[in-house]
Amino acid sequence: MDFIPRTDFPDTRKLTVIQSKAGSVLNIPREGRFMNRFYMELPEGTVAREVKLEDLQETTRRIFHPYQIDFAETVWWSTYKVGQRVADRFTQSNRVFLTGDACHTHSPKAGQGMNVSLQDGYNIGWKLASFLKGQTEIDVLRTYPTERQRVAEDLIEWDKNWVKSIASKGKDQGGVLDANNNVDFSEIWVKARVFTAGLTIKYDDSPLTRAKGSLQSRAKNLKVGMRFPSSQVIRFCDALELQFLKALPSDGRWRIVIFAGDVRQIAASRRLSQVINIST
Repeated sequence: MDFIPRTDFPDTRKLTVIQSKAGSVLNIPREGRFMNRFYMELPEGTVAREVKLEDLQETTRRIFHPYQIDFAETVWWSTYKVGQRVADRFTQSNRVFLTGDACHTHSPKAGQGMNVSLQDGYNIGWKLASFLKGQTEIDVLRTYPTERQRVAEDLIEWDKNWVKSIASKGKDQGGVLDANNNVDFSEIWVKARVFTAGLTIKYDDSPLTRAKGSLQSRAKNLKVGMRFPSSQVIRFCDALELQFLKALPSDGRWRIVIFAGDVRQIAASRRLSQVINIST
């Protein structure tokens, strides 16, 4: 639920997870510095369509005890049962394509619904456009399901562990409150950041990705099949300081990036000239 809290809890404006025997709450401060979004765990056996707003508020009070919390204004609320599923296939005959929530569903606790869905759309978008323009063959379009279905399956597996780590269980269930089986949730949270940012995705070899035939030693900080890393650079033509990927807008054009070394050195400058002559 999105609401304006009144509470003596000291960390309301920080991203926090509160776990207790009464359940757990994931607190996400919203924009504007007044409103918060709470994801709270309801008792096992709860029927989602029968839940009332008062049930959510009372559950939150029990989880927050001994801190006090009141609800000045509730802007939005909803209940759901966590479903974790992946479609059997992401395309039919390369003429109908599924993206986003149409082909994978999971908990909303890490904001991956929109993030992964946008990546799905971007992936099929540029491939479909390049195929329709005659720039690529059908084999490039066919890489969409092979790349994105693997990502969806990894997402569901990660989400199962994520939901399990957030869920609060009593000592008799071997949960996070068991002092003999303690889980450092802060470590889980830090490790999750890279995944939720989409920086751990690695595509297998395909017509677009050739890791097996590449010389990784030539670019140790680049991983074939993973996102191209960005760094702060100065563009030579106008001396503009910017992030490197900002110079590569997604406008349908193909680009070749050459790491020529220090071109002030004669050897590096000569090699760059040779590459330019070959390409032209």
